[in-house]
Amino acid sequence: MPSFRVADEIQDLARRLCPHPVREVDELSKGNNSRIFRIETAAATFALKKYPASDERNRLGAEVAAVRFFERKAIPRTPRVVAVAPEIRYALFTWVEGGAVEVVADEDVAEFARFQIALDQAIDEQARKEIGEASEACLSGPRIVSHIEWRYRRLETVKDGFPAFRPFFDDVLVPSLRRFEAEARSAYARLGFAFADDLAPSYRTLIPSDMGAHNALRGADGHLWFLDFEYFGWDDPLTSIANFVMHPGMQLSERQRQLYREVLLGHFRRHGESGRLTALMPLYALRWCAIILGELLPERWRHRVESNPDFGDWDKVRHAQIAKARAVIGNFQK
Repeated sequence: MPSFRVADEIQDLARRLCPHPVREVDELSKGNNSRIFRIETAAATFALKKYPASDERNRLGAEVAAVRFFERKAIPRTPRVVAVAPEIRYALFTWVEGGAVEVVADEDVAEFARFQIALDQAIDEQARKEIGEASEACLSGPRIVSHIEWRYRRLETVKDGFPAFRPFFDDVLVPSLRRFEAEARSAYARLGFAFADDLAPSYRTLIPSDMGAHNALRGADGHLWFLDFEYFGWDDPLTSIANFVMHPGMQLSERQRQLYREVLLGHFRRHGESGRLTALMPLYALRWCAIILGELLPERWRHRVESNPDFGDWDKVRHAQIAKARAVIGNFQK
């Protein structure tokens, strides 16, 4: 991973937060969101993370609460919190050494599933008091619909500026939301569940929300380490399934998607998870379509280019994102 020269104030902050004398500070990631710095000392290596000021969500608070929960419950293969400077949106973590997960094997999918189950099994009253909802928690049907509608409103402002997008938005995305919501409401009624009610706390679990190969490293032993918990919190177990099997950052086979679904549905047998998943998956798919299409928003693109000038050609990216969204929704229009 390339490194970048860092400003003096970052080096000063690293020296203030680090428990050992700092030898070197390198910026490892000029990515899309948070910035990561590698801190070298004679005793150990640390990861200094700067969280974006532009996001109203408390991503630092969510990640620190998650990692402290992992430490308290001895959940392995996760980092540990070393120091926090919330007033300036920085946190220092233990360093995790590993390589990118270039190819997701069946055993990797099983490891992701076991990690999600381990989180659920570690839940206690302290976690219920200290940890908030996951980012964009999908705790009821109307909540999922509202997340989609919020993203649709933003996408509607750009549909006239990109001819390839307008017919997809008007003729596919908008009517699909109406149809999928009606079908989900009917399915919930048949199952005897209230579509409008939030899932009771006893049926919820803790999820990373953004779990996948992009937020994991492969250790020297071949097994996975789990990173990046900025969206961590309470949610419906079904959200973990939908987010993992639909994540556009991974190339999963249908067998691997089925593996993750089956392992989690075998564990979560609390509130009709199997039937509810069938009812809600089309809505989860629309939500992911709207997330994928966020690259069409000018402010999102400016942020990408500011973070990484080599991000690519916007027209090509927009066409690619529309194609990805069509593929996702196509699975539920047959």
